[in-house]
Amino acid sequence: MRYLFFALALYSVMGFAQQTAQNLFSHYQSALYQIRIIELGSGNKSSIGSGFQINDSGVLVTNYHVVSEYVYFPEKYRIEYLAADGTVGELSLVNIDVVNDLALVQVQSDNKSTDFFSLSAQLPEQGSSIYSLGNPHDLGMIVVPGTFNGIKKNSFYQRIHFTGSINPGMSGGPVVNPEGEVVGVNVATAGNQIGFLVPLTKIRALISMNDFTPISANEYKRVIATQLMDNQQRLFERLEHEEWKLNELGGAKIPTLTGPLLSCWGDSNSADQEALYLSVENRCSLDEEIFLHGGLRTGGIEIEFEWLESDEFGAHRFYDFFSGSISGASAGNHAGKNDVSNYQCKQDIVANNHDVKTKSILCLRAYKEFPHLYDVLYIGATLNHESQGLISHFTLAGVSQGSAMRFTKQFVGAIAWQ
Repeated sequence: MRYLFFALALYSVMGFAQQTAQNLFSHYQSALYQIRIIELGSGNKSSIGSGFQINDSGVLVTNYHVVSEYVYFPEKYRIEYLAADGTVGELSLVNIDVVNDLALVQVQSDNKSTDFFSLSAQLPEQGSSIYSLGNPHDLGMIVVPGTFNGIKKNSFYQRIHFTGSINPGMSGGPVVNPEGEVVGVNVATAGNQIGFLVPLTKIRALISMNDFTPISANEYKRVIATQLMDNQQRLFERLEHEEWKLNELGGAKIPTLTGPLLSCWGDSNSADQEALYLSVENRCSLDEEIFLHGGLRTGGIEIEFEWLESDEFGAHRFYDFFSGSISGASAGNHAGKNDVSNYQCKQDIVANNHDVKTKSILCLRAYKEFPHLYDVLYIGATLNHESQGLISHFTLAGVSQGSAMRFTKQFVGAIAWQ
């Protein structure tokens, strides 16, 4: 009887979800759009996404990454919409928020839908049913039932954890509660029914700061530059003020952030009885990056330490092995030659207050479109011992020179011996 009751209850919930999804689709389909990036030379679609109307003036919300090709190359692309009734028309870009992956676009015709979505007053409770709407794989608009699982942990760029299928083409579509009020925007998937949404507060902030006057194409990069600079300042102010503690790694003590900002992982070969050396690793990173265009991502942080020691090697052989271990370090983010300069590096021997002497290499490469922003690559190898040592490495993407220098000083100065 208990199993029968459970089955009936589950059937009832599924039936309610299906009915809700059907009601949402029928009521709001005229306020849902496919957003297309059209390559001017061929006249064909280059990429697609989704969007939803938020007022009777034809303003739509979508993801920044949906329209990023147009933002970077407005001379090569245009933005177009496909409405539920088959109507096709042009969209203008109203504003962007690259940090939170949002954009506002507007229908450029008098044939605007009078239907639009309202924003919810608050986020749902944990475990509540919510519904993702969008256009997956150019197959037409669908509704995907799912579950609200709160704001993702270890997140600086806030995202809602959504249990449900977000597929390519659904980016920029709304996620609504059973009343049809928007609580988030589809933005990314990790597969296996794990999706991520831009939360309500970020949508509301972008809408509230706009009079919905389109920005001109020659202003796009300036807006992005300002947003990136402001964001990196917030991020590194937080890093500087959060608590760092020293954790043991082999024979060293390394600085580790105690808060939820970075995700950390570890590994070692200590169980391998045939290993000629001991390797103990600690890796921490900021899980998210900021998407600028298909070849450029920024805003990430990676911090890595590896302790190496060996009684099997002589001093000379260990030095060669130790030195070779730092040769594979590289930038943590993806960027092309049209986006950034070559790295300019400075090498030095640094001794900190804990009597740790380190051979340090600090490299910076500049963003060509965004003055005063750099990617930073640091590699350090301790020099105090002949058969053991610590390799330290970090990459910072899209930071000011001041932020980079303060972080490097804090990082190098904290390393200690046990």
